[in-house]
Amino acid sequence: MRGRAGGRRRGAGAGAAGLLAAAAAALLGAGGAARGAAGAAGAAMGGGGTAREYYRRDGVRIQHDPYAPGVAARYGREGETDPEGFDPYRDSVGPGIYGGRVQRDAAGRVVEGRQYQSHNPRPGPVYAGGGYTPMASAVQARPAAVAALLDRDPALLEDVATGGARPLHLCGMSPAGQRSAALLAARGADVGALDSYGYTPLFRMASNNLAEGAEALLRAGADPGFRSARGETATSIARASSATGVLAVLQRHARGEL
Repeated sequence: MRGRAGGRRRGAGAGAAGLLAAAAAALLGAGGAARGAAGAAGAAMGGGGTAREYYRRDGVRIQHDPYAPGVAARYGREGETDPEGFDPYRDSVGPGIYGGRVQRDAAGRVVEGRQYQSHNPRPGPVYAGGGYTPMASAVQARPAAVAALLDRDPALLEDVATGGARPLHLCGMSPAGQRSAALLAARGADVGALDSYGYTPLFRMASNNLAEGAEALLRAGADPGFRSARGETATSIARASSATGVLAVLQRHARGEL
């Protein structure tokens, strides 16, 4: 996914910068899935921050230096990265990091432990292999596919994937995924749930500049003032990502226009 965490379509959406910053302190992108603070990300990648700015094709600012010392050694050279892991050059993540199938014990409980590529230093749901979860694939497809899955198994509303992502988090990973946010919220999904990086669904929308999804979450009661353990808010993440569309939505909400 893009954005920092994603699907087998690495550009699905979330902003690895957010995942990286979150992971650094702890990574997705427009083509992936998770993001954090720029300075923390730079430190985690072996650099001391970025000397120049990098942007994804969708205009979202990448919050790490993809060419910093140590990046290629850890994730591979440009064009040779692991498709299930993090691509620092495209700022995207694969299912091993966000949205992938997870291991479960004999009782059906999610197994937590070392994360894929040690991308997030904090323990979280362990990747089981096999790519994205059915819900992650449905979110990237269309709302009707999500509705069909939920009709067959309502428990998938809070299905856990790699990165600790719930379905609403996955909506924040790509332009296509954001279209299912309103449906999931209407079905009762937790708009304030935290993934393994300490990010809410609204944070994911902010890191990937997904204005439609951000508006859907705010209308469903998401808290725009919520602060992460690192002091981040939806507004601070949107500013760091150059997410002008989401910033406009947050401003409209602050004026009582939503």
